[in-house]
Order: sequence, then structure tokens, then C-alpha cells
Amino acid sequence: MSDCKQKVKEMSVASKQARQELRDRGQGAQCKTGRRNGAKLFLAAALIVGGAIGFSFLSQQPLYVRGAVLGVSLLLSGVIVFFWCDTGPGLIRYIKDSVVEIKKVVWPPKNEAWRNTFFVLIFTAVLTLFLWLVDSFLVWLFTKIAE
Repeated sequence: MSDCKQKVKEMSVASKQARQELRDRGQGAQCKTGRRNGAKLFLAAALIVGGAIGFSFLSQQPLYVRGAVLGVSLLLSGVIVFFWCDTGPGLIRYIKDSVVEIKKVVWPPKNEAWRNTFFVLIFTAVLTLFLWLVDSFLVWLFTKIAE
């Protein structure tokens, strides 16, 4: 039992350190949505709108040509947002931090997970039956009142 308590204590300390690192990182890298990010995001939006206009403007062309125009505009705008703006590195950092946090999670044993799932399903079925009975009673009551 003390081994489990020690593990929980270590995880708590690690969690506090991770939160402090995130706070420190956030102080220096507050949302940099200034003019340069705004211009890049505007360019990405203009590419999407241009692709949609090109899709409708080329209505006489085959569908694969129109789709290629739209696809290229979406791809270019995605590249701009992901690689050229501050959004991409932030997303990569978020994914890496999420993987680290998932590795820290102590998952329940398989039999406990199945038991809890079974209880949730049973409770949902009982609650559904109860709500159906209440609804049926209210329908019956209001039809009797309306007569």
C-alpha cells in the first residue's frame, strides 16, 4: 500500500512541475496574434474563398479539375496556418504534452473497467425505462384532463 501512496505522491509532484513549466512557457509565449499572424490567417482565408470561387467559376470543367482547385487552395491554407503561423508549433507542443500526460495515467484493471461499463449500461437502461414510464403517465394524464 505504501508503494501505491509513494507513486501517487511522485505523480502529484510531477504534475505540479508540469503545470509550472506550462505557466512559465505561457508567460513568454502569450498568444502572438498580432498583425503578422492576422495577415497570414487572412491570406489563408482568402485562399479558401478563392478556391471556392474557382470551384464555382470553373463549372464547365470536369469535377476532378474543380476539386483539384479547391483541394490545392485548402492544402495551401492549411500549410500557411500550420507551418507559417504560431498555431502549428503550439499544436505540436500540445500533442506532445498530451502524450506525456496519457503515459502518466494509471488505468484501471480490465475487470474493473468492464464492471464499471456494465454498471453504466444497466443504470442507463433503468433510467431510460423510468423516463419512458413518467412520459407515458404524463401523456395519459393530459389526455384524461383534455377530455
